[in-house]
This record gives sequence, C-alpha cells and structure tokens, in this order.
Amino acid sequence: MSTNDADLEYGPTPEHSEYEHTDIEPSIAGKFALWLVIAVVISAAIVYGTFWLFEGQEKAANQAAQMFPLAAGQTRTPQGPALQVQPFKDIYMLREGEREKLTTYGWVDQGAGVVRIPVDEALRLMGERQGVGASADMPESMNRVIQDSSSGRTAARRTNQQQ
Repeated sequence: MSTNDADLEYGPTPEHSEYEHTDIEPSIAGKFALWLVIAVVISAAIVYGTFWLFEGQEKAANQAAQMFPLAAGQTRTPQGPALQVQPFKDIYMLREGEREKLTTYGWVDQGAGVVRIPVDEALRLMGERQGVGASADMPESMNRVIQDSSSGRTAARRTNQQQ
C-alpha cells in the first residue's frame, strides 16, 4: 500500500512518520514501562522485607534456644481438655481404692479420733449390739451381698475375711 493511498479504516498515514499512526503513543508506552518497573521494585522490596522479618524471628528463636538448650525444638501447644486416656485402668484404680477403704482399718480424722473399720467387722459388731448374733446365725437374706457384674446384678454369699 502506498503512502498516498487512504486507509479506509484508520485514515491516511503521514508521509514522514517513523511509526504507524495507529500504534500506541510512545509517551504512553514509556509511562507504562516506568510504572511497571516501579511496581516490580515495590514487589521485590515487600518480598525481601518479609524474608528479612522472618529471618530475624528465626535468629531470635535460635538465640533463645541457646540460652535454654533443653527447650530447643520444643513448641508450646495450648492446653486442651484433660482427656481420660485409660478409662479401664482408671476405673480399676478407683474400685481398688474403694475396696481398700471398705476392707481395712484406717483413720478418717485422727485429730477427732474417728476411725474406719472394715464393713464385715462393722456388720458383725452391729449384729452383736442388736442381739442378732454372728453372721453364721444371720438369716440368709442378710447374709447376701448384691454385686455388679458384666451380665447384670448378682447376689453372692457374704464371706468373713477374718477366718
């Protein structure tokens, strides 16, 4: 196409022009390039600043670990609820403590002179005071103990632990 021919869509191109008049204005392209360079420099500064901040925090943590070497590598976790990790062992220990209190002698309040005695001994003493007699002479209904088992409640004969 010659320079004298008219471009029907964009109009004629000037004769001594160094670029097509339909291209972008060079000053606008220069301004865009300048702002692009400024944005890249700002982005690089933000990234570098963030790394610098994190590196400073890591150095401070390392210095603290050197002051307390046993704490190196430990992290603090928030305290959660105290969960029961071994429920069967816990219930066993509870029942053993209860059984011990029910079958042994011990002080309840030594200052006041209050003691505890085994349940069988207490029943025997109460039976003697009320005139019922020894446990062998007790009616069968009073000589039975209700127990919990995996199959439900069961009744068992009371035994004297002193014999």
